[in-house]
Amino acid sequence: MAIIAKGHHHTASSTSRSKTSLSNIRLILLLLTSFLFGIAICSALFLWQAHLTDPSLTTLHHVNHIPVNANINANDNANGISQPLPPKGGVRYHSLENQDASDSSSSSSSSILDGLKVLVTIASYDFMQLPHLEEVLDGFQDLCYAGSMVDVVVHTTVIYPVAVIDMLNDRMRCNNPSPKAGLTMTFILKPSSVRLHLVDFHRTMFYDRIDQYDLFVYTEDDIRITPTTIAAYLHETNRVQSLLGPVRSTDFNVGIVRYEYDFPENVVITDKTRHATENVTRVYWEHLGKPIFEKAVKRVHDPTLAPYYVSMNLHHQGMYLATPYQLKAWKDRKNCEFDRVRDRPSAKNNPSQPSEGTQRVWMSSQMLYGSKHCAVTQLLPVENFGQLTVLHLPKNEFS
Repeated sequence: MAIIAKGHHHTASSTSRSKTSLSNIRLILLLLTSFLFGIAICSALFLWQAHLTDPSLTTLHHVNHIPVNANINANDNANGISQPLPPKGGVRYHSLENQDASDSSSSSSSSILDGLKVLVTIASYDFMQLPHLEEVLDGFQDLCYAGSMVDVVVHTTVIYPVAVIDMLNDRMRCNNPSPKAGLTMTFILKPSSVRLHLVDFHRTMFYDRIDQYDLFVYTEDDIRITPTTIAAYLHETNRVQSLLGPVRSTDFNVGIVRYEYDFPENVVITDKTRHATENVTRVYWEHLGKPIFEKAVKRVHDPTLAPYYVSMNLHHQGMYLATPYQLKAWKDRKNCEFDRVRDRPSAKNNPSQPSEGTQRVWMSSQMLYGSKHCAVTQLLPVENFGQLTVLHLPKNEFS
């Protein structure tokens, strides 16, 4: 009996402990499930907050890059762009006469460069200035990262090797996630016989694509143009329009001034010779006349603009910028016909010699600003002068 009683007591105790163990397991599972559920809720809240703050953290980045193409058909004309350009329509002009109330409210919180559609044409004859061309292209890559949609077209007379094309494809990517930003590059091959007339082909392209872009840029292959240059041009162009109205504003165009650095001659700059640059400064080598306000800079005669702008006596720029509104106005302007490509004026007794500069000077500056031709007045803002100066990369004009 005692043994039976002992055995009965042992069985009851084991059953009690088993029930307690099962209860503990259920409690542990319940706590673990609650903990995991709490983590899931916290994670969801964190991701939602991150999405509200920066959508790019929770969405796939859109790479706005189209590989560089080389168009090697020597018979192509200025319209032979191998990359498809943006379709017509839906262009948002960044000028005052085209901004309605809704556009103003939507763009008030964004950069002036955001969504800007830009066509850039570069005249680059051969490989002699390839390092400078790379620097120029870097500037337009920066413009894409600043929010603009940029199509770059390079007119050249040499076939770019596959290795160079691959290098540019790798280097010129623009990973701006905005659907309004992007960068394309196209090389158009022309016969070497065009020589100095390589600078002509951009003009027809501008007018053929005039309703597809907000801004047009023509430049030689050795001028460093930055997003600051573009933004300053748009800002000052809008300011002139607000002061004069759209129609009168086309009598003027915001220009640029090129500079170099007066590095010492015959000195290779290394760690041991860098002290030689301590007195180096910017030099506007095309505008060295003194006194400045008689020989280099001249006042603007328009009384409304005179307090804010000046002009340069030598208005050669090697480049220019223009909006579609301006290009259309200059096409119909008296003595201008800016859309019509033609040779530079020649000396009367010697047609082979230019009377007002070479063909590149004619196409970039003289036709537009020359008093006998379009007679558009070049403007440089007094307050923002530095923002419209650009680096002339060769650094060989000043000595």
